Amino acid sequence: MANGTHKWVWALLPAMLAAGVTTQAQQYDRYRDNGYNDGPVRCESIKGRTQQCPIDGRARLVRQISGTPCIEGDTWGQARNGVWVTRGCRAEFIAEGRRPSHGNGNGWGNNGGGWGGGRGQVISCDSNDKRLRRCNVSIRREARLIRQTSRTACVEGRNWGWDRDGVWVNGGCRAEFEIR
Repeated sequence: MANGTHKWVWALLPAMLAAGVTTQAQQYDRYRDNGYNDGPVRCESIKGRTQQCPIDGRARLVRQISGTPCIEGDTWGQARNGVWVTRGCRAEFIAEGRRPSHGNGNGWGNNGGGWGGGRGQVISCDSNDKRLRRCNVSIRREARLIRQTSRTACVEGRNWGWDRDGVWVNGGCRAEFEIR
């Protein structure tokens, strides 16, 4: 009976793996729909080693995978032809600055702004002593983390988020956010 069970598991494994790949592809489509060319690039520091991954343009961290904090300039950063990660940082990055033009000549939609364009308001919001803190600011379109200042990983939906009335942080997340 045990042999029959093992054969059944091995027969089912490829289908289970294919289902996981399909789920990942659906998640990546969100970035393609927003005008980013190739979807995110996963870059992982395995066993604390430094890893460099190719990316065409300015890298922006969109999803931290590791429990180890990914802090720009400390555990990840720009490289000549991509992005580097170290000391256990594992994350997904997209290339900024390559959004297609929308007919206005500046390549950033109809207002000339865009992430990395320096047009949004930047605020700091700090969860001191791991307490919940709300930073009130009017948000019209969205907010994004542009620089983590804490050693604690700031993970959207887990210990930071936003709504029309501002940004909230919790659990020791301290960061700077661009508001649009």
